[in-house]
Amino acid sequence: MARSCGLRIGPRRFEFVILDGSPKKHRIIGYHAGDFDADSDGQISGGEIHSAAKTLGQALQAHAIPADNVGLVIDSAQAAFRRMTLPFTDRAKIEQVIKFEVESQLPQWNIDDVIVDFHVLTENEDSCEVLVTAVPKEGMQGTIELAEKAGVEPLEAEIEATAMINAAMGADICHLDDAQVLVHIGERSTSVAVIDAGELREMRVIHIGALTHEVAGAPAPADAEVGVDGDEVAAEASTPAVKDPVETARRTEQAIKRIRRELGRTMSAVRTIHPIDAVYVCGMELPGLVGETILDTPVYLLDCFDEDGGQPADGYGQLVVAYGSALRQLGGGVLSPSLRREELRYSGTWERVEYPLCVAAMLLFFVLFFSWFILGNEQKHLNENVAWWTKSLNKHLIGDVTPGFLYPKSEDTKFVEEFKAKYENGDYQLSDDLMANLKGLESQLGDAVIALSDQAGNSGQSMPQSVFQAANLVLGLIESHKDDWRVSIRRIGGTYQHSRQQNKPSTVKITLDAVFLDKGVIAATNDYEDFNRELADMPWVVEIQTKNSEELSDGSGISVVGIPITINLDLINS
Repeated sequence: MARSCGLRIGPRRFEFVILDGSPKKHRIIGYHAGDFDADSDGQISGGEIHSAAKTLGQALQAHAIPADNVGLVIDSAQAAFRRMTLPFTDRAKIEQVIKFEVESQLPQWNIDDVIVDFHVLTENEDSCEVLVTAVPKEGMQGTIELAEKAGVEPLEAEIEATAMINAAMGADICHLDDAQVLVHIGERSTSVAVIDAGELREMRVIHIGALTHEVAGAPAPADAEVGVDGDEVAAEASTPAVKDPVETARRTEQAIKRIRRELGRTMSAVRTIHPIDAVYVCGMELPGLVGETILDTPVYLLDCFDEDGGQPADGYGQLVVAYGSALRQLGGGVLSPSLRREELRYSGTWERVEYPLCVAAMLLFFVLFFSWFILGNEQKHLNENVAWWTKSLNKHLIGDVTPGFLYPKSEDTKFVEEFKAKYENGDYQLSDDLMANLKGLESQLGDAVIALSDQAGNSGQSMPQSVFQAANLVLGLIESHKDDWRVSIRRIGGTYQHSRQQNKPSTVKITLDAVFLDKGVIAATNDYEDFNRELADMPWVVEIQTKNSEELSDGSGISVVGIPITINLDLINS
């Protein structure tokens, strides 16, 4: 089964969830939530990043996460959202122009220092409305660096809001005939998403979290909900950290009230097709939210886990965004955010051709290896043949005085020694026509070979097949069965049949007149059939035809005239 891990890293806390299975059916096989030993202002930087990486790395190693399939969730407080309408719907074209189109709406940042992602809200034939997410590269790179120092390389990164939406969409809480508000409470920010008819309608971030009173010097982005909560929210985010329990309780209560007020404003301002029937909350626990109502809308804990799915009995709300990221890494979820798109663009291009190139290189290697192997064997065989012929030629031309092997020099090859002596004495210079002399030597060698062959009786012509030998073969067969058959040969003749076709051999045709004698006609006929079968079994018989027989007048046998037997003498020893 496939395994994946979703990892959320916040300013003060981290959570991860490990899933095993498929997008439709999976189970939590590991989870963890822990705190960083961050400094007083809640920023993990400088020397603190090594301590945080050590804490995170120890937790990851203890649970043996699948390091090759990790999704990272970053703090939504870093993000800004913008809605835009574009006069086209092609995704590739949107990808090309979205950063330039949104630049004028992000004056607080240099567009080159921002990563931009988008989600299509609505579209028709001519235009589309998109929700743009902008995140500073510096903040996201810091979180990725922390994960890498802890020993994992995230495949993809997203914000808490999108991970929460993917987790909720996998549960049976978002339907086509209702609308919901999803809320994730982080350390210093609260992510809000509005779902209507199973579709995302709005996303925003409230820059107040469960630990805002502990996070001093953590200013919100330049657009810190201006027009929604204005300076009040930004001021709360930048107040000094306190340790007095009474002051902490007071500030926590104020944070809850402001979160409720901002949620009420969001629910009043958003335009949905269906009325909002519920608010689902996850993340860090705050009193006065779950179990209460906001604008007469009940607030529930976001439970996106299956029964007996491996989640803890209590406190599972803080694992929702990590679960949503792990689910997305398994191939589930409805949103596909990609905050590492620019970082992985070139490596992604290479990865698309890396596997085919690797396969092609392996195939080329095997082809070259087998070609080398085959050609090597052929060369070895050729070298052995050349060496044998060279040795045989030397034995014939100059003799072999190896002990046990004495081959005298042929008298017919003395001219080779004469040529060698002339060449060594300098009679043949390099300026002479050496090739012509070598060709003359080759001609003399050829004549000597022909003369020796003729002397050995090899005239180069094959003798025709013998009719006498073929007749003897037939008579010999009859003689070998003299105790079985009584055969009287009346006439035997033969003809040599010369073949003018290369693929058809020459043969001899024997014609036989014979009388088969026995106790009666039936017994004589059986002898004749046995004779035909014995002939047919001989390897040198090409064809035999059965002739009609005549009974003898006294009934003592049969007479057969003109039995044709075709014989190939070349097949005698086959």
